[in-house]
Amino acid sequence: MTTPAVVVVGSVNMDLVVKCARLPRPGETIIGRDFRCLPGGKGANQVVAAARLGAAVEFIGCVGIDAFGDQAVAALREEGIGIDHLRRVEGVATGVAIISVADSGENSIAVAPGANHVLSMRDIDAARERIAAGALLVCQLETPLVAVHRAIEIAAAARVPVLLNPAPAQPLSDALLSMVDLLVPNEGEAVVLAGIGGNPASARYAISSTTKNTAAATVHLA
Repeated sequence: MTTPAVVVVGSVNMDLVVKCARLPRPGETIIGRDFRCLPGGKGANQVVAAARLGAAVEFIGCVGIDAFGDQAVAALREEGIGIDHLRRVEGVATGVAIISVADSGENSIAVAPGANHVLSMRDIDAARERIAAGALLVCQLETPLVAVHRAIEIAAAARVPVLLNPAPAQPLSDALLSMVDLLVPNEGEAVVLAGIGGNPASARYAISSTTKNTAAATVHLA
């Protein structure tokens, strides 16, 4: 494909979604209604969104050599996404999210990361030229942090802007945050990044504290 404007490093899951009147209590079995099997994962969702907005995009990630991996690959190809650096991993299942959604909108989610946790610095180094030639690198934290850190290092060295959605929430080093140009946490993630404890009501203060630790980064509360 042509040189991508957007390169996304991230996760691919197959979302198994059941709608039900309410969520089951511990140890309880209830009868659900609709079931859907949907391609998902934060990384895959980001790259599909960018493609649908008209960007040329390249995805870096891992899926298993299984039926869900086949479906994920087909879905990404259908969206016109570059998958030269989507690695198929033998002996490891594609990531799966099992999701129950109640009529109230409340949900319960269990994720088995599978191949997402196999993404390595070697995978990132293999895509170095694509990252360095991009107009934007987009990352989140559903793949190993060492791989995300390496991708951001490559982008920063090439002066490619970096957008990081720091989810799932975890503490991040000042060294990593200093290379991020656009940081997009939700309230809870902002609190974790700032390391101030408390609750989401502290998010505005957390953003102020985090911004001081990220050099010139712009922080947008999701």
